[in-house]
Amino acid sequence: MDSVESQFTNKQLEIDLLPDYQAVDFLSVSIKKRTKSFIQISIGFLLLLIGWGVLFYLLPTHWVLYLALTVLFIVFGFGYLNAFLLQKKYGYALREKDIIYSRGYLINKTTVIPFNRIQHVSISRGVFDKALGVSTLKIFTAGGQGSDVSIPGLLPDLALKLKEAVAKKLTVEEHE
Repeated sequence: MDSVESQFTNKQLEIDLLPDYQAVDFLSVSIKKRTKSFIQISIGFLLLLIGWGVLFYLLPTHWVLYLALTVLFIVFGFGYLNAFLLQKKYGYALREKDIIYSRGYLINKTTVIPFNRIQHVSISRGVFDKALGVSTLKIFTAGGQGSDVSIPGLLPDLALKLKEAVAKKLTVEEHE
């Protein structure tokens, strides 16, 4: 037992010497991501507007209906604004030992996933993605229920290149 304990080391790292992940030049996703968000918001807005119209037709005119319509416009207005502002804040970077994904404007979230933690990578394309010509790269790590990182709004060729680059890094990591 003494020989095992004497071999174990766990040196403290100097935080100032660690690489700064924020110093990376993030690549942005396709503007088609915003278009997809606008379409999804518009569908929800249209459905609720139709529901409001049915209520307006069936019920006696009341100020609550106008209040509901005002709230509907405000909520979906913020939805469009959110989609517009978020577009500028989606970013990703492929580095030597990891992949980084950043998003958010009020609350910025950055995820750094080392290649040696990645289990597999996949590309998904929903109905709107196919219509707009975009893909989502999904990165899975050990122990996760779903994908740990989903990078939306990538052009299909770029998503495939990223997937292949990550897969190549995974095979290199396995052999080291």
